[in-house]
Amino acid sequence: MTDDIQVIDAAPPSVAPSARERVPYGMLLCIGLGGLFSGVTGPLLSTFIPPMVRDVLGNHRTAIGFVMAIDNFLLLLLVPWSGTASDRSSAAGRGRLPIVLGGLVLSALGMALFPWAPKFGIAGILAAIILLYTGINVQRSPFQALLADAVPSRFRSLATGSVTFQMCVGAIAFLMLGRALGMKLAFLIAAGTVLTIAVALRVGLVEPPPDGETTAVEATFRSLFDALRDALSGTVPGMRAIFVAALLLQLTFQTFTTWFALHGTERFGVRPQDVTIGFIAWAMGGVIGALPAGWFGTKFGRRNAMLLGFFVMAAALVALDRVTSVTQATPLLALASAAWTFPTVNSYPMFVERIPPARRGVLASLFLLCMALGGGIGDPMNGKLFDLFGSYRQMFLLMAAYTALAFVAVLCIPRGTGEAGS
Repeated sequence: MTDDIQVIDAAPPSVAPSARERVPYGMLLCIGLGGLFSGVTGPLLSTFIPPMVRDVLGNHRTAIGFVMAIDNFLLLLLVPWSGTASDRSSAAGRGRLPIVLGGLVLSALGMALFPWAPKFGIAGILAAIILLYTGINVQRSPFQALLADAVPSRFRSLATGSVTFQMCVGAIAFLMLGRALGMKLAFLIAAGTVLTIAVALRVGLVEPPPDGETTAVEATFRSLFDALRDALSGTVPGMRAIFVAALLLQLTFQTFTTWFALHGTERFGVRPQDVTIGFIAWAMGGVIGALPAGWFGTKFGRRNAMLLGFFVMAAALVALDRVTSVTQATPLLALASAAWTFPTVNSYPMFVERIPPARRGVLASLFLLCMALGGGIGDPMNGKLFDLFGSYRQMFLLMAAYTALAFVAVLCIPRGTGEAGS
């Protein structure tokens, strides 16, 4: 990169990870709690919020898409700020964890208040969305940077595998709670769980000390723009392709999480709570695939893991377009999700491999912003396409097209780029 953001050279032989280096299981388990947080909150929101917005706004798909994209616009605003703030906090010796914990507490408050939001119409729903997603987005980039700080390079795919695994376990548990207990009680239990996660991270996670490479003042928003310039210009080999693949990966995933509840109720004629079986199947696939995805990326390379995942995922999505019931869709959704974990688990370790610790917050922001762009343009764009089609029927074909393009993007990443120790 440029002088503003330098990359780390490969570790010398004396400090390169050894095959005999012990896997830090305790650290991997603790860092995975960040994924549990996502599993507790995300699927409940995807299941209950779109029908709630539709009930208030009517069947105006484009308007629904814009409301559902609020979280991505908040991400665009808050992720750069919190990433920069975490670099400053880390350089000053305060660490990134306090920012992460603040976001978790705010998210718990939003989850607790959400069940009463519809009583105040669309204004109440918008207020609840803004409160909740402010908390979610404040902790995103500091947590990603914290993962890279705390986990050695060789084990980062395993760490992101733990994050994805716990995310999917949490999703299964809370989707089942939502189906059995209803929205109000499930959201309240989720709020309590988020607070418990915050306490566990505070007690169980020890941040490494700052390495002294930079001062707090040097970690500014200019770093973000410099990194964006380098990524778009192709200064760093493979970086532009990694960003494109990450954008398309998020676009594919968000298409499912935002629109499947509406797709399922329209296409299969089932109630919104019955569509949760599809989200549970996706979460089950994530549980099955997450840890093997981390192992595969560690053993055979992150690029190879991403290519395999995108290929299998595209095939499963095309098959999903042909099924005629939720029951038939269930195993294919699990397969698509298991394949989805391979690029999900390995894309961030590939990106962060040569980023120095002093810049990880702001560079994690850039990675997350790239993914947010997929959601920010994806929900309104998909809503417009569904308005054009007159239905949600083509959702899986759209997802397959996005996945195929992501596969091509990964092919453009030079071999060896972003691998452990590169």
